[in-house]
Formats: sequence, C-alpha cells, structure tokens
Amino acid sequence: MIFGLFKRSVPFALLLLAPYANAAWTLVQADAAATVIHETGRYQADVGQRFALDDMVETPTSAGVQIQDDAGNSVALGHGTRVMLMRDAHIALLGGWLKVLHACDANTANCAAPVIETARTRFTPADNAVLVIAATATNYRSANERNANVQDTDAVFCESGAASILGIGASHGNVAPLKLDAPRFAMHPAASDTIAVTAGADPAFVAAMPVTFRDALRVLPMPAHPRNEPPGSIRPVAYDDVSDWLDSELAARRDPSTRFTSRFRARLTDPAFRRAVVQRIRDLPDWRALVFPPPPRAAIRSPAIQTGSVYRSAYRSAYPSAPVRP
Repeated sequence: MIFGLFKRSVPFALLLLAPYANAAWTLVQADAAATVIHETGRYQADVGQRFALDDMVETPTSAGVQIQDDAGNSVALGHGTRVMLMRDAHIALLGGWLKVLHACDANTANCAAPVIETARTRFTPADNAVLVIAATATNYRSANERNANVQDTDAVFCESGAASILGIGASHGNVAPLKLDAPRFAMHPAASDTIAVTAGADPAFVAAMPVTFRDALRVLPMPAHPRNEPPGSIRPVAYDDVSDWLDSELAARRDPSTRFTSRFRARLTDPAFRRAVVQRIRDLPDWRALVFPPPPRAAIRSPAIQTGSVYRSAYRSAYPSAPVRP
C-alpha cells in the first residue's frame, strides 16, 4: 500500500518541480532589477533569482543583465530586451539585444545549446561560440530600413566559433539552415526571405550594440543561495504588460505548450484586461472565441419523444377514433 502511494505521488512531485528543472536559468549579474512575468503575475528580480519555465524577462531601458543555466551557458541581455525562457534552453526573443556564449561545463552531460528564436529567424550557436543578436532593436536599422524609415530586422554577428541560422515562418518552407563562421555577419530583414551574409559586421550594428557587449562574455560564479520562488511582491499582469507578446508573431504565441491564450485567459476576469482585448480583437484573432464565445447550439428534439400539444394534435389527426392520453 505504501509503495503504491509512493508511485502515485512521484509524478505529482515531479510536476511541481518541472518548471524549475527545465528552465535552469539564474540571474547572475544585473545593472538594475529585471521585470519578470511569471505565469500571470509580474515582479522585480534581483541577482540570485532562478527563473521558472516560460518566464518572460524584461530588462530596463537603460540597463542589462546576465543569466546562466546550470550547464554553463551564458546569455547577456541588453537594455530594453524581452525574452521568454522555454524548455530545452530555447529562448524566444521578442525584441532587443542578446549576446550568448555556448560553453558547457566539462562535467555536464548532454549540455543543450541555447536556441534563440525571433518571429522570423532561429539562431543556434555551435560549441564554444559567441553570438551577438539584435531583433527589432529600437536603436538599430539596416541601410535599407533607414532609407524606408522602418525598423524590423534580425541581425547576428558571429564573434567566435560558428552558428546555424534558419529563416522560419510559412514563407521559408523547408529551407536548409545557413552556417555562419566568425567573424561574419548576417541580416534578415522583415521585407525579405533572404538572409544576407557579409564578411564583417554592419557599422551601424556595431555602433548601436550595447557597449558592454564589446567585452568578452564570461561564465560568472553562480549565486551561493539562488531563490527558486518569486518574491512576495507579485501582482497580476495588466494588458499593457503583455500586449506586445500577445500581438507578436512568435511561434510560442500559438504553440500548444506555450499558447498565450491558455496562459493569460484567466486575466479576462479583470474588466480592464478584457476591455483592452476587445478593443484590439482585430489584431488578436486567437482571443475572439474567448471574449465572444459562439452561442450554444440549440438542442434538436425528436418528434417521437415530444409530449406537447402539437404531438397530441397530430395524434388525433392520424387516429381520430383513438383516445388520446396526455
């Protein structure tokens, strides 16, 4: 009996631990506190905070942070950068600047390479590679974008090692990944399905890059006592906290394991959140069924089981001499 109870309790215990076992990212350095959206709550995180699966992390507009996983991979987030930390070291980059070092500890088995994915491009560093990535960064425009006064480019500089780059989305089909070696630069504008590669980085990219990214990215000591739980000062997210995520073209928005409608639908009980979704429903078609549920289908009743006056009337017409029972 005790063994059976243990067997039943183990899956439940693993479920409780799963969010922290899969994310494994810890905040190891911060110029200022980062904002974290944990499930449907929002809080401020300092050094030593361990993030949970699918936490959304946002840096201040004037400060950056560095996070590391248990294997030794390091990621620096520039100012005004927003990411979501997903399963198997996948990172959804909504926008901003990111520098990643894929360098695993020698004692770590099966160290997964971080995979950084924007709405249009996927970047995977090779062993001991360092990449600097910009995605729709507010202070960087390619030459073509500057001429057209737009700003929506994914760009990457391979500082060392090598990386795999893949254009994603319906327009790219089954295109093979592109290999990028150091010190080469690749750019993927939103208006093009082609990833352009050059021998050196775009000067505008270097000028806009966070100054700290010019220094080597190194693995830092992990905090002695990391905090697994969010602090007590956590509040429910407002619509403005997540509006850019809900309106994004990231694959995570609709993926069954991370679908934003499933994650944030409970916030529809807040009148302000619901009102904001309704006002923007044209940009949020995946929310339409939640805020405007279809009317219930009318039950179709068989005439053979109806007991109303219509049935009794038809019974008299068919059999005028037979008594009718109610």
